Amino acid sequence: DAKRADCFLSIFESARCQMVEMTAEDHDAYVADAEFVTHLTGRLLDRNLLPVTPVSSREYAALCEVAEITANDTFDLFYGMFKYNDRAKELLNKLRDNLASVERKLAAKEAYLAASAEMKNTDRQKLLAECRMLLREVAKSNHETIQEEEKPESNK
Repeated sequence: DAKRADCFLSIFESARCQMVEMTAEDHDAYVADAEFVTHLTGRLLDRNLLPVTPVSSREYAALCEVAEITANDTFDLFYGMFKYNDRAKELLNKLRDNLASVERKLAAKEAYLAASAEMKNTDRQKLLAECRMLLREVAKSNHETIQEEEKPESNK
C-alpha cells in the first residue's frame, strides 16, 4: 500500500533523516562494508591501544567509542561480517595497502629530515673550515705586516 509506505517514510523525514532510494541489495552491500570496516577498526584499536585520557580531541574520542562499542560484540558476529561479505577480503587487502603506504611515507619523511640535517651539518662544517682558513690567512697577513713594520728602514 503506497499510502502506508508514505506514512511510514514520513516518520523518518520528520526526524530529519535523509532518505536515499536504493535497492535492498545495494543497501545490504553498503551496510556490510561499513559494518565490517567499523568492527575491524574497533578490533584493531582495542581499549588497550586507546586509553581514556583527561584531554582528547573529538577524533580520538570517536575512535575510543568505536573501540568500546565493537569490543562488546562477539568474534562470531565479526566473523559473520567477514564470511558473508564478498568484499571483506578486498577491504582487508586495501587496509594493508593503506597501512604500508603510510609506513613508507613516514619512513621517507624521516629519511628526508635526517638527510637534510646531515646536509646542514656538512654545510656548517664546510663553512667553519672556510672561516678558519680565512682567519688563518688574516692572521698570517697581520703577522707579516707587523714583521714588515718592525724591520729597520734599510731592510725594507
